[in-house]
Amino acid sequence: MRSCVCWAGSAAIAISLCALPAGADATSGIARFAQNAPEAGGGAAATPSPPANSPEQIRKAQVELKRLECLKGRIDGKLGEATRQAVKKYWTSAKQPQGEVNITDELITELAGRGDLFCRPPRPFFGFGGRPGGNPAMPPFFPGGRPIPVPPASVKPPEPADAQ
Repeated sequence: MRSCVCWAGSAAIAISLCALPAGADATSGIARFAQNAPEAGGGAAATPSPPANSPEQIRKAQVELKRLECLKGRIDGKLGEATRQAVKKYWTSAKQPQGEVNITDELITELAGRGDLFCRPPRPFFGFGGRPGGNPAMPPFFPGGRPIPVPPASVKPPEPADAQ
């Protein structure tokens, strides 16, 4: 009996808190906020994206380009020649057409979606065949290896020591 009274009291409090005041419609400020409507009363409007090539965008792009190993220079927030070359290297690796370099939020999002070391050229897993010219330390049975040179036979054997 006591638990029913507590439950009924809790339900009454919840209903009174959720009830709309007289004359209010269902699309009040709270409902519009829940729907992410930009016309919500008193709420902040969506912030516009910064213009292209702003220092904060350039810095974010440089961080991503460094992660992808496209940028070899410093992260300084400036759109210098190293950053332009890094973006062009990224476009080449992504097989995209190259154009004028503009750092935008779309480019930063695209860079962030790539995996680490995207601009690094592929390396062979195994290096069969050896290097041109051979490596004398390689055994002769290694593919591409050359036999280890044997010293010439012109070396004189040691002289026998006289017995005393």
